[in-house]
Amino acid sequence: MHRYEESDESLTKTFLDIVEERFGSLQFLKFKLLYDTKKRIKQGKLILATVELPSPKIKFFSRDKIAVDGYDLLIIVDKKMWELASEVDRRRVFSHEMRHVFLDEKGDVKLIGHEIEDFYVEIKLNGDDPEWQRKLGMLVSDIYEQEKQMLKDGKPKKKEK
Repeated sequence: MHRYEESDESLTKTFLDIVEERFGSLQFLKFKLLYDTKKRIKQGKLILATVELPSPKIKFFSRDKIAVDGYDLLIIVDKKMWELASEVDRRRVFSHEMRHVFLDEKGDVKLIGHEIEDFYVEIKLNGDDPEWQRKLGMLVSDIYEQEKQMLKDGKPKKKEK
């Protein structure tokens, strides 16, 4: 089993809806959407999704009929999170990731960090559920831990010497 999987229709549709609704100025960019099938932790936190600038090598290898020069950006989404999240939270994840994308005065794509732990505009947009990200992260982490425990419980015990 490979760590990364191609996006499916649900991931693509939600992404395109968010781009059209909130990020029209970025519609000309080529995004490669991928699922990550493994748990990622950074600085002690579960990563639900990331947006990345591809290296020149990845850009070269990502060339296809859609992106003849390679993709401008990669969005990698935790597959388990996607399966567990509500449609509202799925939209929130993409909206958050897209806030990292910035076009400079030359039109070059850059990534920017958070203004705070989130983005001010996202806090306002998610006023109905300001804890959505923490709750979703906890749910996904719990499922990963349950699966880990099930695997551990299902393994035959080692023989004692």
